[in-house]
Formats: sequence, structure tokens, C-alpha cells
Amino acid sequence: MVLSFKKFPNFYILKIPLGKEINKFIEKFCQKEAQNGGFFIGLGAVKEAILAYYNVDKKKYIQKKFKKPLEIANITGNVCYFKKEVFVHSHATFADKNFKTIAGHLVEAKVVGACEIIFFPFPKKIKKVYNRKTGLKLMEV
Repeated sequence: MVLSFKKFPNFYILKIPLGKEINKFIEKFCQKEAQNGGFFIGLGAVKEAILAYYNVDKKKYIQKKFKKPLEIANITGNVCYFKKEVFVHSHATFADKNFKTIAGHLVEAKVVGACEIIFFPFPKKIKKVYNRKTGLKLMEV
């Protein structure tokens, strides 16, 4: 996968190519360039998306696939490490052609128009650890 980005002193601008999956692109970017992980925000458009909602009581994600073009009103996330593997955690808010919004944990989405991300790298690797109480992988601080 060709990575399209520009490096600045304190951040990167990522341009995710048409048809590529957002989280997978960010994962590859961190494996090759921003190896400490970081925080990101962005916008753009996708041709389909899979979102999830986390049920804390059941400790389980409920997923739903949206097979239609959507504007990315916002995507926000972080990249840390879980068991030495890159772990992308993102949430997104989308709008359809009727301006109806949907939002949730972003499982994955494929870019259709554009996807521009501002990525702020961490100065050192941040680990995620499994939290038994919530069933989630949370940042170790």
C-alpha cells in the first residue's frame, strides 16, 4: 500500500486514497512512519461503513453495516499498542444525503470522495491494557 502523507514538525497530514479502508491505512502508516502511535482527527466521504455500539453490560460490540455514500462529519481516534501490535481505535460521525447523522465506534469504512486526517504523533509508545471490569482495551496512564 502506498502511503500518502506530509510531515510537519509536530503533526502529519494523511490523504487516504480512494477505495482504501481508513483504519487499515492508519495502522500501516503507524507501522511504517509514526511508530509511537498518536491521536487523529479528520473528515471526508465514504462509500460504506461499519459502525459499532459497545454494550458495557454484555461486554460486546453490536455492529451495523451502512452500504451507502456518507459524509464524514468527523472522525477521531488514537493509535496505541496492545500486546506489541498497532491498535487503532476510532469513532466517527457520518451524514447521509438527507442530512441524517449516524455515529459510533468505527469498525471500518472505505473512502469514496476524500479522507484527510491530521495525525499528532505521541512522543513515546502508549500501551493499551485489557480492563476486566469494562471488557475494553484502555490506555495505560
